[in-house]
Amino acid sequence: MTKQPPTPTSTKRFAVPLEPVFAVVALGWLGVMLRSAQVSVSTAPEGALAVYLAAYSLPGLISASLVAGAATGLAIVTTIGPVRRAGATVRFAVAIAAGLLVGAVAALVVLNSYGRGDAITILAATFAASATAGGALAGIRHVALAGAVVNASLGVFLIGFVLNLFQDPLLDLFGAGDTQASQAGALSWFSLTASLVSALVAGVTAYLTLTSRQGDDRPKWVVYLAGGAGAGAVLLVSEAIARTGGGQLLDLAGQLSEADRAAQEILANSRFNNGLIVLFVGAITAMILLGRTLKPIEDE
Repeated sequence: MTKQPPTPTSTKRFAVPLEPVFAVVALGWLGVMLRSAQVSVSTAPEGALAVYLAAYSLPGLISASLVAGAATGLAIVTTIGPVRRAGATVRFAVAIAAGLLVGAVAALVVLNSYGRGDAITILAATFAASATAGGALAGIRHVALAGAVVNASLGVFLIGFVLNLFQDPLLDLFGAGDTQASQAGALSWFSLTASLVSALVAGVTAYLTLTSRQGDDRPKWVVYLAGGAGAGAVLLVSEAIARTGGGQLLDLAGQLSEADRAAQEILANSRFNNGLIVLFVGAITAMILLGRTLKPIEDE
């Protein structure tokens, strides 16, 4: 009597689904960002300053909305049985609906907390659209890739938060002094360091997320490449949404003075460069980590 080979244990999913945990984290981060922006705007002594602060926080709020919509949609399509077993079209529709729900709640919070006006209405609609776009990301066929992008983006958010806590000592470390030249140089080094660290975290997080899906269905190298670049793509898409959907608010902030206009342009360029660094270095990092695990082909 021949022994039958043991059935391989599937490790395509964690024993305990982690997608709902990441969804809670993403929603919590969105809530913190909304609350922080609301406090900054409401406590601003002047209306002009309130507009500037709202414009300053806009890209971060959009990226948080996008990731929250994606994480919520991903949690629903991967943990609710009927949805998980449904066809691709149904899963995509449910994921978009989940993102739209997150965006609608964020929009209501903005309308009730920030006041009224055309700029605020456009701002609320921008958040709703961002979260819906995130839901569309969660509805793609390759669930592992969507999860890698969400997790990597959350890692980038965390790194940005931690580095901002230690911004002053880091600026001193980079040579910030009493002159504007030294402060500008230190700030440039700080921004570059933050971008590189964020990119490394994004690449490592995406790699670990995708590697957790072992076995016959382990993703191909191009999925690792896309996963490592995903967080940077989220930042760039958020910047594009901010410049289009939130363009009116950014224009208002730029019209306050020439200094404010210059500051907005510098910030926009800095965010764009940061997104590019996170995209390319994150992708390269994920590919390097994948390459270290590949076994060489043996000669016959």
